[in-house]
Order: sequence, then structure tokens, then C-alpha cells
Amino acid sequence: MADEYAQVASFATLPRTTRGLPLVLGASPDGSKLVYCNGNSVIIRDVEKPSQCEIYTEHATLTTAAKVSPSGFYAASGDQSGKVRVWDTTQTTHILKAEYPVISGPIRDIAWSDDSKRLAVVGEGRERFGHVFLFDTGTSNGNLSGQSRSMSSIDFRPTRPYRLISGSEDNSVAIFEGPPFKFKTLFHEHSRFVHCVRYRPDGALFASAGADGKVVIFEGGEGAVQGQLVDPACKGAAHGGGVFALSWSPDGQKLLTASGDKTCKIWNVESKTLETTFHFGSAVEDQQLGCVWLKNAIISVSLAGFIYYLDPANPDKHANIVKGHNKPITALAVSDDKRYLFTGDFEGNVTRWDASSGTSERVTPTLHKSQVSGLAIAGNGTLASVGWDDTIAFTQGAFDAIDAVRPASTKLNSQPRGVSTSADGKTTAVACQKSLNVYSGGSQRVSTAINFESTCVALHPDQRLIAVGGQDNKLRIFEVGGGGGDALTEVKQLSHNGAITAVAWSPDGKRLVASDAARKVVPYAADNDYAIIASKDWTFHSARVNCVAWSADSRYVVSGGLDTNLIVWDTEKSGEHPIIIKGAHAMSPVNGVAWLNPTTVVSVGQDSNIKQWSMKL
Repeated sequence: MADEYAQVASFATLPRTTRGLPLVLGASPDGSKLVYCNGNSVIIRDVEKPSQCEIYTEHATLTTAAKVSPSGFYAASGDQSGKVRVWDTTQTTHILKAEYPVISGPIRDIAWSDDSKRLAVVGEGRERFGHVFLFDTGTSNGNLSGQSRSMSSIDFRPTRPYRLISGSEDNSVAIFEGPPFKFKTLFHEHSRFVHCVRYRPDGALFASAGADGKVVIFEGGEGAVQGQLVDPACKGAAHGGGVFALSWSPDGQKLLTASGDKTCKIWNVESKTLETTFHFGSAVEDQQLGCVWLKNAIISVSLAGFIYYLDPANPDKHANIVKGHNKPITALAVSDDKRYLFTGDFEGNVTRWDASSGTSERVTPTLHKSQVSGLAIAGNGTLASVGWDDTIAFTQGAFDAIDAVRPASTKLNSQPRGVSTSADGKTTAVACQKSLNVYSGGSQRVSTAINFESTCVALHPDQRLIAVGGQDNKLRIFEVGGGGGDALTEVKQLSHNGAITAVAWSPDGKRLVASDAARKVVPYAADNDYAIIASKDWTFHSARVNCVAWSADSRYVVSGGLDTNLIVWDTEKSGEHPIIIKGAHAMSPVNGVAWLNPTTVVSVGQDSNIKQWSMKL
């Protein structure tokens, strides 16, 4: 029941970026919200408080572009399959107004007319590359033919007489007049793809930006060329690389451009002179793919997905940088004092989050070259991480200034499946595909070959027992030094109906919980020969369970699954109906769970979002 829980925070994913493609950023009419896409979701993020956001997840395929209407009542979002969904922005339920199949390929850009009645949509179609229609009925309002290759950008003239401008991969800029809209003129001012076209807020001018580094200014009605913006340092162009995006200032006097040369620039349009240059670094990830000039903020987005708040008065220091993940989050760890969250993603990046404010820092250098498969944090600030590059990294000082962390990486003998560390950081257990390894203070103490494929691992609070899940449907308990010395001895074997997916010891060490691919969560009494505690089967998940975690009082268990749900189980009322949060991560598996306090749970998902839930227990 919904009154049993409430979502209290959501740290949203970053924009999903593709190298070489412009990123379309939208905004609310009052400039207080930023709108962008990632996965199947559209994110509406508060500009002043980036940790406050709404996430719309109704598209069946990857979303590509989203824009809010000038009235502020509706948003239109397009996806990879060529569909556009128009939905309500005033309610948190985001009721669907209409869905239209517009073109037969990915949608690249969307524009609303200033009266919020018409939508123009362009992309990579087969029989056509764009369409303009009435948003409420889907009735055609003209024809956007005239360019011979995919159209990558579209914009409505905000004043009458109406015009539509588009940029295409045939290197041309086109004007359409209407309504109903029909082709008027074609301009060949660019020598490579045109990435972005945008009208000035008063409609008197428009600008185009291309992969040739040029930015061209046109007259708004007939399209007479007014000139180019040229940086003398860039050999007759505006930038030394392709220009992916441009955005006019609200007063229309200045223009912001974002480029693959890892800079953004602010231009005075009347004098066609360069005013400010923002530099972002020298890595490929520092290419700037999208930008938007809002009433109270100037924002740019890099290839890494980082959202930069630019300050023209201090171009060398960014006012704020929102970091995080834009690829699926695969691992989660919470510090003992519950102050920090650590998350690892599909590409090997690890991010440290402040659990209360949502501010984040990326751990640098990158700890792993591919997916992070496990994270564990000790009370002394040592972060243990394992990845599919077959390495374990021990990062000292993970609570300190992020640029002071010191990672040390060690190669493993096979692919790691999970990692667990003791509260004092002295002992770390790693389950690999072919072996079970124990580390002390960062150096390997023991490595035991195993004859089954491991899937997960948990180290007992007293550091003497290790629980290891297997692909062979068995949960095994090993004792460290059981046969003398440091040897690992198997002391118990427990059978499940499916492969073990996650395992965790309770903080008091008296209980153990394991989940499996057969939808089951099973709590065991470790102090009673591993008898099952639950009086009824815990099988409320409808698909494989991915993760489990104990509350600090060792009473409650939270589990997350492939079915997108979170379930909170009570070991003292094990036969009663648990709290179920359906669609905790809409259309996305839950990949990690943890407790932040006695009533708050944090979850991470394949959708790259981090959510906090308050429970009525």
C-alpha cells in the first residue's frame, strides 16, 4: 500500500551522450527546470537544487529528445523508434495526452510553436526526415521535405509570420513557411553536417552551427546571411572543432556555443565578437555536446554527461558541476556513519555521494576499465572495489578530498563476482569465478580454488565466516582458519531452487539472508544451525532477486529485483505481507539496496538513478 512508504529523494541520472551527436537540452518556460533524456526516461531537474527532480519513464525504447511547451502544461518526448509522446507536466503522474508514430527512425530534435499548438519533429527516417502536426489531434500541418539526408535540428520562429528552420546532414539549412508549412529556401553555408539551428527569442535572427566549426547568423524571415562568428585563433571558424549546440541569451544579445574542441564560448551577436571562452580540460570526455542559456543559469553538458554551470564573470572556475552516472549503476556501498554512498557503474566509474545533499564526486583516476561488480567500504575510509577487468582496487582515504584518494589495483586470477569487507577494514573477502580470496590490509592472505562458479560473497562481522553463493543453486559457509592457519574450510551447505544472487549477514552476526534467481529471499538463523526463520516462503518478487540488505537492528531485510520492485521483510512477522514498492525503478531492474537509517532505504537501478525511500515500519 502506497501509504506504507514515500520517496524522499532522487539523485537523477546524467544525460545520456553519444560521441559525435549533438545533445538536445530542454527547459521549462520559466527557466527553473532542465529537461534531458537517458535510457527510457525523461528527467526534469531543478536548476537551483539539482537533487530535486521528476523522472518520466513511459517510453518503450531509448528516449532521444524532450521539450516542454511554452505554456508549461505539456512536454513532448521522442525516442529511438520514431514515436513522440505528449504528456502532462503539471501532475506528478504525467498523464499521457497522445502518442504519435512520426518517422521510422530515431528522433533527433523537437520544437513547439509559441502558441503551444504545433509540434515539429525531425530525425533519421526512411521515407521522411521530419513532420509538423497539431499536438492534440496529430493532424498534419505541413510538409518538411527538401533536405536529402537526416535532419538533426529544428526550431519554430517564436513570432509571426511563422517559419520553421532545420539543419541537416546534407550540410544545408532550410526554411519552411506556413502554416501549413512548405519548403521555402535552402542555404549551403556549411561544408559539413549542420548540428543545431536556433531562433533568437524575438524571431529577428537565427543561427546555425555545424561540424565544420562555423556559426552563421541569418535574418529571421527570409534567411539573408548576416555574417559569421569568427574566433581569430580558429582559422576563420568559431571553434577549432565541430559546434554541437548553441543557445541564445534570454535578451537575444548574446549567443552561447558548445563544441567538440572542449570549449564553450559566449559571443556578442551585434558586433560578432567573442566575449568569453570556457575551457573544460583536455580529455575526450570534456567535449561539450549540449548547452542551454536559462534565466538564472548558463548550462553546458560534456561527453561524460557532467552538467556544468558556467559563470561568465569567472570562466576558469565553473560555478557548479553536477556529476554522477549516465550508464547503469551496478554496485552500491554505504559508509558506516551513513554519510556517504559509493556507486559503481557499467563503464568502471565510481562516484561518491553525500547521502543528505546529493552532491557527488567522481573517484579519479578511473578505478576499473569495465563494469564494477562489487563495492565495499570500511570504517577507516578504505574502499574495496572489484570489476570485470579482473582487478581488485583498494582506495585509501575515500572519505577525504576526492583528489587526495590513493587507489592501488591488483590483478585477480579470474573474474570477480563480489566483495565484502569488515568494518575495521582489516579483512576483505572476494569471490571470483574460480577461487575465494581473503585480503588483509590490501595484500592477499589466502586464495582457495573452488569447484563451483561463485556469484556473491558476504564476510561475517567477526571475520571468521564467509558466505558464498554459487551458480549451482547452493549457498556455502566457509570458516577462515577452521583447519588451522589461514585455510578456508567449508562448514555448511544450503540448497536453493535457483542460482544464489545475493547474500548478507545481519549486523549482529546471528542471521544470514540469501536471495536467488527463483524469486526467493531466504533468512537463516546462523546461531541455530542455519534453520530458516520465515514461517512462509518469501516469494513476493515476480522475477530474479538481485540484491538484499539488513537494517542496523538486524530485524528488517530489503530486497530489490529484476521485476523493478523493492520489498521490505520483517523477520519478526515473517508470515505477514511485506511492504512492496512496485516499480521503484520504473522499467529498470534494481541492482543495489542499503539502509541509511532505521526507516530509510536507498536503491540504485539499471536506469542510473539513486532513490531514497522512507518506510512506515
